[in-house]
Amino acid sequence: MEFYKETIVGFLENVSSDLPSPGGGSVAGLIAALSGALNSMVYSLTIGKKSYESLNEDDKSMIKEFQEESKKFTTRSLELMEEDRNGFLALMDSYKLPKETEEDKEKRNLAIKENTKKAMLPPLTLARESISFYKNLNVMSKYGNKMLLSDLGMSAILLHCAIESSIMNVKVNLNCLREDKEFFNQIKDELNTILNNSLMKKDLINKKVNACIFPEV
Repeated sequence: MEFYKETIVGFLENVSSDLPSPGGGSVAGLIAALSGALNSMVYSLTIGKKSYESLNEDDKSMIKEFQEESKKFTTRSLELMEEDRNGFLALMDSYKLPKETEEDKEKRNLAIKENTKKAMLPPLTLARESISFYKNLNVMSKYGNKMLLSDLGMSAILLHCAIESSIMNVKVNLNCLREDKEFFNQIKDELNTILNNSLMKKDLINKKVNACIFPEV
């Protein structure tokens, strides 16, 4: 059964069980989906309101386009939950391959390396797509219903959490690929850039949010 078809209780029970999956990568996908859903709620309670109707037609059209992108981000995050599970299970199968002969060992090692890279891809993709999603949050920080700014702030917090969590899941696989120094350093540098940018973007959004919902006296 796909994760999105499970109840919340069922998913949490599976996470806390001795099952090999869902694990951290799938949880990161769920967190990203929640970020997208909260942001979409802000859109839903902005479009059609008085402040929205006062905008010019170009701005209205732009906001509606970003609303659709927000919904797609939530769906995509749920898809990456599944991709993370499939990648992890394929990697675990690689470790079960026979290693009786030198030929067996060579095939097993190659399979482990290939599937380690594949297992790393879903959380890496989630981190990449999540950092791009800040652009969407910024639209709502400018045009969104001011009564829902706390929800927008939570969306930013969750987005950063999803990024930091997915990066953790990339690193645990990347650590096994240190022999490929060029690839290792390329991904490591990208992760550092994404994480630093996410923290900065999250703080900027929440600085705006806090200035409105809890101004300093």
